[in-house]
Amino acid sequence: MVERGAVLGASLVLASLVAACGSQPPDGGETQPRAESGPTINAPKDAATVPPCDLLPPEDASSLGLDPGSGSVSGSDENSCGWYSPDETDRLALTAIPNRTLASYLDNRAQFADFAELTIAGHPAVRANRNDPKQLGTCSIFLATKDDQVLSSLVRVSDKSKDACGLAQRALEAAVPRLPAAE
Repeated sequence: MVERGAVLGASLVLASLVAACGSQPPDGGETQPRAESGPTINAPKDAATVPPCDLLPPEDASSLGLDPGSGSVSGSDENSCGWYSPDETDRLALTAIPNRTLASYLDNRAQFADFAELTIAGHPAVRANRNDPKQLGTCSIFLATKDDQVLSSLVRVSDKSKDACGLAQRALEAAVPRLPAAE
């Protein structure tokens, strides 16, 4: 019973992280106009059609140092799944966010202390963190799966010498090739 309570408590912590960082859009106050609506997505995928805990297959979770059996829907967000390291000190959440564009992050890059444009598995992405990931041990990466959908990877590590952003990126690299084509 204690273990179940610990898992529930850890799930609630991860859910609050996702709500606080992983799935909230940037504030719209300081939008900088862009000439286009966002980057081109050459091979659109649909992450929302995949059950969230199937976004990261067990073998990939294991290769990332996560307990493959720990995947569970995170709190009230049924589009999000969280995984934990065997000792439950590191956490990863993948969240399909419909009706969100990558341009919403690109247009508001000034709101993020840590911001970088990336290409992951052939898709445009951004690392967008309001604080320094190395100081907090948290990192959020947002990848455009299609024009109006983002796949978020949020990582929290307890040992701040670990690369939280590297883990977030490797999770997306594992997930994206398995996503179905968008219709």
